[in-house]
Amino acid sequence: MRSKNEMNKAIYFESVSGVAGDMFVASFVDAGVVTAKELGALPARLGLEGVKVAVSRVRRAEIEATHVRVGWDKKSELFHHGHHGDHGHHHHETHGDGTETHIEFDSAAHHGGHAHYSEIDQRIAKSGLDEPVRDLARKIFRLLAEAEASVHGYPVDEVAFHEVGAVDSIMDVVMASYCVNKLGPCAFYASPIRPGRGFVKMAHGTHPVPPPASVKLLSGLPVAPVPATILRPDIELSTPTGIAILKALAPRFTAEVPQGTLTGHGVGAGTADFGVFPNVFRIILLDEEGSPVSTEGFESDRVVEITCNIDDDTAEHIAWMASQLLERGALDSWLTPITGKKGRPAVCLSALTTESDWSSMAAWILKNGTTFGVRYRHWDRLKLRRRFELRETAEGPLTYKVGLAKDGGILKEKPEFEEVRRVWEKPKA
Repeated sequence: MRSKNEMNKAIYFESVSGVAGDMFVASFVDAGVVTAKELGALPARLGLEGVKVAVSRVRRAEIEATHVRVGWDKKSELFHHGHHGDHGHHHHETHGDGTETHIEFDSAAHHGGHAHYSEIDQRIAKSGLDEPVRDLARKIFRLLAEAEASVHGYPVDEVAFHEVGAVDSIMDVVMASYCVNKLGPCAFYASPIRPGRGFVKMAHGTHPVPPPASVKLLSGLPVAPVPATILRPDIELSTPTGIAILKALAPRFTAEVPQGTLTGHGVGAGTADFGVFPNVFRIILLDEEGSPVSTEGFESDRVVEITCNIDDDTAEHIAWMASQLLERGALDSWLTPITGKKGRPAVCLSALTTESDWSSMAAWILKNGTTFGVRYRHWDRLKLRRRFELRETAEGPLTYKVGLAKDGGILKEKPEFEEVRRVWEKPKA
């Protein structure tokens, strides 16, 4: 049990020259959070034969850093050869350094191997990885697939990674999830993300930086310009994979290192050398002053509460707004009766969102409601670890939400409301 004065762990993700999956992972190796041996054991737990993780020491702007590279020397049963006539598209990666590779997506004219998003998701779900690692990796991959599907205008399940890009992306995402899990309970902070500038050549044309999938992923996240000492006119500093990793973690974005006691740091290098500016991603490990409440055994995160007082709208429209916020991804929304200025009856509309979604939610309220302004504040949140179980009951199969203790024991459980409501609404015999 932590004492009132014990310090709590935090990590600051610093996109010095952008973020890519391999740079993210390399910073954790450099900090001593994980070892090269641990990363090297991950391909086998995914059933990926012939995949190797190479870790090396490099210099960037005369500073030592760690570099991680994924290699593959053998075909894998992960991929199908031939073509299925799916929509063709591609995905561009630069690994935060200007060295271009391409993650090809399946097309009717392409005869190489490929793996659909659903296959990759199932491979991770059924792997020998620990549950928190699997869950985070699947969340990151889902963000990547949704961004690509949205950009190209077709269903997520039709996103298909070309074999080389698939292996690289799977390993970057899984290694990043493994690294984060090794930290244990931790508060996440991050600097604004540096997308890059100019234009980048892709398989089917030239696109502005950030390219379409990256723009989709960056929605709601703070960005920063290319450092003045990087002189290249056309450069993509942050890859979709790197952006998706940060977005999935939903850190609190801040331009400076947060207050606390520095306990460690790590520097992960991109492949290219920018000369006098270090092509690196950095993590800084901190101990923050702890709150009086122990977080031991619970998960923690940060959320944003958005509120506004409404005294000039109809009850029907306010109720519609509250329900729409939930449909648009709010963690919760609720209405509180209040007495407004000049004694008017009024309603306080409130919504709880992730830190990455709050700005888009606030904008939606301002565009669709009668209010001229909203308030918002950040909250630290403790929550039970949970799982969902499909159980057979006298009323048929029902999904139960189960809250877990630190040792995995069940603390509380209840069936999902929407399923129970369907039971209630069935005609009685």
